Amino acid sequence: MSCVACARRVEKTLFRTEGVSTANVNLAVERATVEYDPAGTGPEALIRSVEDAGYGVERLETGFGVTGMSCASCVGRVEKALGEVPGVLDVNVNLATERTTVEYLAGTAGMRDFERAVEGAGYGVVSEEEGLTEDVRGREYGRLRRQFLVAVALTALVLIGSLPMMLGLMIPVPVRWLDFVLLALATPVQFWAGWRFYRGAWGALRHGQANMNTLVAVGTSAAYLYSAAATLAPGLFGGGPTCTSTPRRSS
Repeated sequence: MSCVACARRVEKTLFRTEGVSTANVNLAVERATVEYDPAGTGPEALIRSVEDAGYGVERLETGFGVTGMSCASCVGRVEKALGEVPGVLDVNVNLATERTTVEYLAGTAGMRDFERAVEGAGYGVVSEEEGLTEDVRGREYGRLRRQFLVAVALTALVLIGSLPMMLGLMIPVPVRWLDFVLLALATPVQFWAGWRFYRGAWGALRHGQANMNTLVAVGTSAAYLYSAAATLAPGLFGGGPTCTSTPRRSS
């Protein structure tokens, strides 16, 4: 735009677009503010209107890494979350490289908005400056490996501690004490090592969806909570010690 007539021409063009209620163009900052009904139009239609009038629209593109994706469903969820950010025109997520490219209208959104959208969906963001370098991947792999090894060790202890009761063998400590110990060992496996599944499930739930994280979180939580209730309040399940006697034989 070069003059007031240009600004007025863009305003009229935008105002004639279906769904637009108000349009205001500021020549000094070369910025258009449009109020419209999302059901009647969208950013793409507004851009076409401006371009049809002989003017251009400033588009920006940024890229960043996304961590925590494991399947095509994760890709779709990240794309949907970013697509809902106002001003976003196009989103491309590559699962293999864990990289996302976003095209958006200048002045409508920024990196912080994209970070909130991705994190709200249950995934992590690595900035363009940092990049998904081998060092970043190595740190993420190391963290997951430590959690896995700790979870395996604690689970093995739970299994070993449960075997005597499952096989009906005598144990040198009261059964109730052993139950509390096993519950304490299982708790970090459920909520520390498994926290990434809860985070992913919550991100999906916020968007009215479910994924593999939801399946894992619900299934393991049901088993853990049932076991915890049976340990802390066995009376709720009709349990408790029983007494058996052998009839005396008469001679």
